[in-house]
Amino acid sequence: MTDSDHVVIAGSGRVGHRVARHFADRGRDVTVVDPEPGSAIEDDDVEVVVGDATKPSVLGDAITDRTGVVGALTDKQDTNLVVCMAAKRHATGIRTVARIEEGAGDEYEEYVDQVYFPERASVRAAVNALTGSDVRTLEEVTGDLEILDVRIAYDAPAAGEVVSDALPEGSVVIAEADGHVAVQHSTELIGGRRYLVAADRDVVGEVLRQCRGEEGS
Repeated sequence: MTDSDHVVIAGSGRVGHRVARHFADRGRDVTVVDPEPGSAIEDDDVEVVVGDATKPSVLGDAITDRTGVVGALTDKQDTNLVVCMAAKRHATGIRTVARIEEGAGDEYEEYVDQVYFPERASVRAAVNALTGSDVRTLEEVTGDLEILDVRIAYDAPAAGEVVSDALPEGSVVIAEADGHVAVQHSTELIGGRRYLVAADRDVVGEVLRQCRGEEGS
């Protein structure tokens, strides 16, 4: 999944709403599918498709040729499995993430790319499951500050730039992600390396654009 990929979330309950808002804050295109018009997210940055996501016609209205991941985050694990399987039939290249009960995890591995256990994980864990490996939010951090473990893309604006010139105000590069090298304002950011970046929520989107290139917009 690249940073330009469209995100589809089935279910706009507490988890789905917060995950959708998280991606929207990062500047990502997000569509939520929900069967109840009255419970749908009221957010200008999040597209809403009203309907049953287990129906191929409804899911097809949400999925585009830019969709990289479908997260089935309803509170019914059977529904989540059906949504993920339908998404795979719609487009085989789409990653799928299902919210399920921890005890059933092994049974789902054959049918979904990743499972998410709400009882033991935070909303940030759901975001990480949908995002993939190049950008990860540290899950244990509380409050509005985001701590990102992000790989600098080779063609990103930040690649080859010193830290003080590369990222917006409200963010700071802490260290290389392996923890062995602390980063100074004069440190040059190297394409392909991973860094830990602390950022205020309202500048996370710009941080990712600088670190991941045009695909982050």
